[in-house]
Amino acid sequence: MPEPKKLKAAFFWFLLVTSDTAAQILVKLGAVRTSGWKVNYLIPVGYSFYIISFIAWMQILKSTRLSIALSAASVLYISVAFASHFLLGEAITIHITVGTILISAGVFLLGWSESRRKGKH
Repeated sequence: MPEPKKLKAAFFWFLLVTSDTAAQILVKLGAVRTSGWKVNYLIPVGYSFYIISFIAWMQILKSTRLSIALSAASVLYISVAFASHFLLGEAITIHITVGTILISAGVFLLGWSESRRKGKH
């Protein structure tokens, strides 16, 4: 059974990725649908998700080394790329695919090296 600390950390990472991705998609949709000075309601809704994202990020920083947290947060580039493809119809190019693979490999290597570092202490 997973430790409560690990479950809490996983929850905040999930919350960060989902809320930040939702925020970016909603702000983009709101910006596209805005005409003139009238602000589309999706923009403030998107910014409310940024507030949730900020709270999750603060909780993550309490228990994670900054270098690891910042590297792992690059997963947001992946989630936004795929969400924008499926929800906004934006293209996923070969450059995005290669970048996604490199980001994933980098996050894996950092996580692996961190787990080895903790195992030695």
